[in-house]
Amino acid sequence: MSSKKIQIENCMLMQEITKLFDSGKESVTIVVRGYSMRPFLEHERDKVVLVPPRTPRVGDVVLAEISKKRYALHRVIKIEDDIYTMRGDGNQLCLKEQFTEKDIIGVAKAFIRKGKAVTTDSLKWKAYSFAWNLLRPARRILLAIHRRIIKYI
Repeated sequence: MSSKKIQIENCMLMQEITKLFDSGKESVTIVVRGYSMRPFLEHERDKVVLVPPRTPRVGDVVLAEISKKRYALHRVIKIEDDIYTMRGDGNQLCLKEQFTEKDIIGVAKAFIRKGKAVTTDSLKWKAYSFAWNLLRPARRILLAIHRRIIKYI
C-alpha cells in the first residue's frame, strides 16, 4: 500500500485529528514540522504517533493548542493546578508555552525517527528523556554543535 504526502494548514489538520479520535481511531501519525524538538526529532524527516488526549504527566510529549490556531508538539515540564507548561527539547530555556487539558489534541505514543519506531514507554526513550533533562544547563552548547554537524550529514 502506497501513502500519499499532502500538506494542509495546521488548524485543518488539528480538526481532522480530533475528528479521527472522536470517531474511535486509536492513533494518528503525522510528520514533524519545525526544529523545536531537536536533536531527537528533525523537521520533515521524522514522524510522531499520537493517541487520543489524556491527562499528561511531566515528561510526556503532547500536541496542544497553545493559543488560538497556534499549536506545539513539546514536552510537559511542569504541572501546576490545571495549567500545563511545556517546552520543546531544542528550545532555549526561557521559551515555554502553557495550556490546559482541554487544549490537548493528542499525546505522543511513539516517534518514527529515520524510519525506526521508538515508543514513549521504551527504555531507549526514557533514557533519552532523562539524560536530556539532566543536560539542561548545557543544551545551548550541545544544540549549537548539533546544528553545525547536521549541515554536513
